[in-house]
Amino acid sequence: MSTGEKDAAFDRVYAELFRDVFAYFNVCFGAETAEDLAQETFLRVWKAVDSSRIPDNWRAWVFRCAVNLKNDFLRQKYAGEKAQTAAEQMVSVQDTAIAPDGAQLSIQRALTRLPAADRELLTLKSFGFTSEEIGEFLKISASAVRTRLQKAKQSFKINLEKEGVTDV
Repeated sequence: MSTGEKDAAFDRVYAELFRDVFAYFNVCFGAETAEDLAQETFLRVWKAVDSSRIPDNWRAWVFRCAVNLKNDFLRQKYAGEKAQTAAEQMVSVQDTAIAPDGAQLSIQRALTRLPAADRELLTLKSFGFTSEEIGEFLKISASAVRTRLQKAKQSFKINLEKEGVTDV
């Protein structure tokens, strides 16, 4: 692959996926860490573009890199420590859908109350990944993904109701 072709391929993948990768990390960790991890993800993508094996599905491949990077980050961060609960974590969700009557902050709080694993599942599903793809990312079965997604949706709905959001 020539340098020009590599640049064009990377630019296309970056333009198409950076915002989603950043949003994924933002939901998991907050904006500052999200920026660092998204950049690291695309550094890995840059290196891969130069190899002879180009993925057929860039979106799935990039998110596989992102999930692996998230897992590596968590292993390093929490080595020898107990993981913080979702309620203790400060999460800023920048790209929450615009909601009527200022409900955006309530939606953000409802999402923040969820365990990190539920936030991750809901985020990946909102990006359009199938249960099978999410299962591959998280190394669980598609059936387990569907079951966990159902429970995460229920918990999110309950949290929304506690926040007084009923029209979203």
